[in-house]
Amino acid sequence: MRTSIDARANLDLIEENYRRWQQNPESVDSGWSAFFEGFELGNLPQRDGAAVAEAEAREAALQTRIDGLVYAYCMLGHTIARVDPLAETRPKNPLLSLSEFGFRESDL
Repeated sequence: MRTSIDARANLDLIEENYRRWQQNPESVDSGWSAFFEGFELGNLPQRDGAAVAEAEAREAALQTRIDGLVYAYCMLGHTIARVDPLAETRPKNPLLSLSEFGFRESDL
């Protein structure tokens, strides 16, 4: 099979260039150098997957609450608009309160 011979020749070429690049990055073509830099970056130690997943879940939950608040204002914001300049108080809608979405004033 010709493809396996070609693959082996390519592997030898890659390994040889990689060895040369490890000794002196300027000894190989810039294309090879960029390839091996990416290869090295891919081998860096990764963060703890569980910690990352937990942080992403917290961020997703926060973003969901923010999205809900924005959507509520889009749908119900007109109910608290001060359209009567003679009214003494502004209309209130408890569905638009920060606490409805799990926020406090200090979160702003």
